[in-house]
Amino acid sequence: MQKETIPFLTEYTGIMTKVLGLISNTLDGMILISVATLLILVVPELVLRIVHDSLANWIYSIWVSFRLRKFLMRQADHEGEGIFKLQQHNKAIRKSIIDIKEKKITYFVKLPNDVQAQKLLLESKEILREEISSLFPKFTFSNFDRYKHWLRIEGTKIR
Repeated sequence: MQKETIPFLTEYTGIMTKVLGLISNTLDGMILISVATLLILVVPELVLRIVHDSLANWIYSIWVSFRLRKFLMRQADHEGEGIFKLQQHNKAIRKSIIDIKEKKITYFVKLPNDVQAQKLLLESKEILREEISSLFPKFTFSNFDRYKHWLRIEGTKIR
């Protein structure tokens, strides 16, 4: 009886080896595509930063973006703000970015589609402007400009 199960086991292990090989090849391809996409998106920005600005400003932009997002995230308070409104507000804040260059700083924040969540964000414009101004005292900042569903504030270096 054991002699009959051995061909079954060898056939089963052969099939499993082929399946695992196929999965491995697929994962290798996906990793290759992911790395290629990352390089296509990141390398041009890195080259532009190295040639026209500095790599330190790019890294600082990423760090300040996370810091401002954390500063702007709202938690539920006792005034009875709706959970949906806060979720929409926080979703828009997670899409905010700051671009720091040698002589110019630009901050973008996406406006939520919900009117109440948009009102929350618009109410915090001046607080946000003060926070950005305090982070960069050597820059003067314009008022917020609205372009479609984005708010933008620009700062230029004081000479």
